[in-house]
Amino acid sequence: MVDAIIRITTLLVTVVAIVNVGYAGLLGVRLARRIRQRHPDCWLALWLPAWRSPREALRWLATWRAVLCSSDPLIASLRRDARMLVLRHAQLFAWSETWAMLVLLIAPHA
Repeated sequence: MVDAIIRITTLLVTVVAIVNVGYAGLLGVRLARRIRQRHPDCWLALWLPAWRSPREALRWLATWRAVLCSSDPLIASLRRDARMLVLRHAQLFAWSETWAMLVLLIAPHA
């Protein structure tokens, strides 16, 4: 019984983790496309920075901050989806840890 619980839990955790990774990739593609549309002149410098000084690194961070904090509806949607993705991953971690603790408590008595 305990072995079946462990196998099912492992399978479910793996499936949810794979779905999360796929969804994170989709969010990355959506963000890349939007940045390429909105900033055609500097989109490549955002993804592949070549800093020569700390000032350039700070400017690069400020540009990312401006892009991600903009009032663009698509960027706002991406932020919301990314928050949900992180929340789902945190829930997955908490559930798997809870199951592991329960199985450890049940296993000696089974």
